[in-house]
Amino acid sequence: MTMKIGWLVDGVVGGMSRLLHGVRGVEHDTSADLGPYLDREADDLFPAPTRTPQAHRRSSYPTFSRVVESVTFASEHVPLCARYRLRHDRDYAVNHTVHLRWMHPRRAPRKRILLYVHGWLEPGPIIEETTLLPVLSRELDVDAAHIQLPFHGRRNPRGSLFHGEYFWSADLVRSLEAVRQSVLDVRSAIRWFRAQGYEDIGVSGISLGGSITMLLACVEPTPDWIVPIIGHLDLGDAVENAPILWRMKADLERFGLDRAARAEVFRRIGIGSFAPRLPRERQLWVAAKDDMYVGARAVERQWKAWGEPPILWIPGGHMTFPVAVPSIVERLRVFQSTLPMAPRAPLRERPATPVG
Repeated sequence: MTMKIGWLVDGVVGGMSRLLHGVRGVEHDTSADLGPYLDREADDLFPAPTRTPQAHRRSSYPTFSRVVESVTFASEHVPLCARYRLRHDRDYAVNHTVHLRWMHPRRAPRKRILLYVHGWLEPGPIIEETTLLPVLSRELDVDAAHIQLPFHGRRNPRGSLFHGEYFWSADLVRSLEAVRQSVLDVRSAIRWFRAQGYEDIGVSGISLGGSITMLLACVEPTPDWIVPIIGHLDLGDAVENAPILWRMKADLERFGLDRAARAEVFRRIGIGSFAPRLPRERQLWVAAKDDMYVGARAVERQWKAWGEPPILWIPGGHMTFPVAVPSIVERLRVFQSTLPMAPRAPLRERPATPVG
């Protein structure tokens, strides 16, 4: 019954997404501009931040036992495509500022922190901030923070019909740059938290956030541990099979990219084949057995390619994962409690690498 309900809910939500995505397709066919993104190594496609951000902190709502701070800093992101760079600077200037929320005890921050990355279409993890993250903070004895992704929340450009409209679409250059900027911004946040004295930094995310979390394990320096939840890196599989991405697939067809052409593009982008730098014992995967969007077969293929790290299979589908939150929290607590502090080299600022 759980399987049928989870599959049904995913299907219903996928059908309802046509109300969002059916209003308009993308304007720009950027498939001819993909050259700078093809056949590149992970460290080349996703460069590390060159400096610790200069952040602005503001207390949002202190409680009796904890403080919640809003933190902002300038994104270091520079697009690879020169033609897209014009749009990035002119039309998407709101994405140049990174927003995160930081929760820590009033007395002083702990030594460990969990950085959370939200999913696609979320205006921001408001619900998680008042529900999931306090539970994780208490059960794991860690501080917590969450970061807003490009084209979501306060980073959503004027003219966008909904949060995340400009993140995943057939405007492939913009989509890839959104992924690149997400990874860089999270890495910058990690660097900033290290400068605040945190000795152990884990990253977790759900759906799109889970995929971003996995990419962090493929580039150095890595987080100390990761917990991707209902996510994988097989972009081609998601585009072909996830009902919620029907608009993206339809627009790519309109641009002349049939199934074979799409498969070749995603193969050459290479994200799905990146190898992890983070040891398998410092990863905990959470996957849904009957997920219609992040298919179990695709997850299992990648899980085997990554050396079969610890994994928790939850019942149900993509949209019904909240039912499994108690078991996720308990498994995460056991996983995190077994991890020793990872040794870290001191942070060093370095000159920015020219992008051309």
